[in-house]
Amino acid sequence: MKKILLCLFMAGSLPALAQYDTISVGYLGVGTYVNKTFNLNVGGKSRFANPAHFGESFDDTPYGYGIQVARPANQGDTRFHLSFVRAGQWVAGMGFLQSSNTFAIQNYGNNSVSTGIFITSASNVGINNRTPATALDVNGTVRAETGMVVNMASLPTGYTLAVNGTIGGTKLKVTQSWADYVFAAGYKLPSLAEVEAHIKENHKLPDIPSEKQIAAEGLDVGEMQKLQMQKIEELTLYIIDLKKQLEAQQKEIEALKAK
Repeated sequence: MKKILLCLFMAGSLPALAQYDTISVGYLGVGTYVNKTFNLNVGGKSRFANPAHFGESFDDTPYGYGIQVARPANQGDTRFHLSFVRAGQWVAGMGFLQSSNTFAIQNYGNNSVSTGIFITSASNVGINNRTPATALDVNGTVRAETGMVVNMASLPTGYTLAVNGTIGGTKLKVTQSWADYVFAAGYKLPSLAEVEAHIKENHKLPDIPSEKQIAAEGLDVGEMQKLQMQKIEELTLYIIDLKKQLEAQQKEIEALKAK
């Protein structure tokens, strides 16, 4: 069919058409020359007063006022509904997964891979997880720049992670200094008399935070583990010293018996 070039720079360039009149041509250029790679070539701005429908399927329900892309419910391929092409370099896209109600945003050439953001019909969001089972389901490492809160309105000052509730786990690893200084040569081991006096006056062991302090400031798990180990090591030294005293007393008793 003969090429047709329509240059619409002025209103009234074409005769007024009735509401249902149509123009049937093979290739059409509006404000530009025809490129037969495309049936419609537009060399300027275009405006749609109603939704513009794209895709091999069609849904007449107006869900919005912009572009509406429809594909078959049982689409047989992994192509995106909407793709973004960095010419000759990379492709990203978005759309429903193949024969699925899960919507995906992926930085890849099609939606066959498991990397990307996935939103199910139940509004569960998966990151690198095509079938998220919870509100947020992440397959990978999560990094927070300033901190993270769980079941709280804001992050308390001085905290990196704040949880209002119970934390369950099988292992907790804290990296910090330890209490082996108790066994150093220059460590001053308090006498049991000094410990007893401190308990009578303060109702707690030396160096251990009080109940009031814990209630006000919370319990530092790592620091408390170190302090408890300090007390265990001090107890060990007391027991060793008592053993030496008992052995010395036993020798004295045996010597007295031998006389």
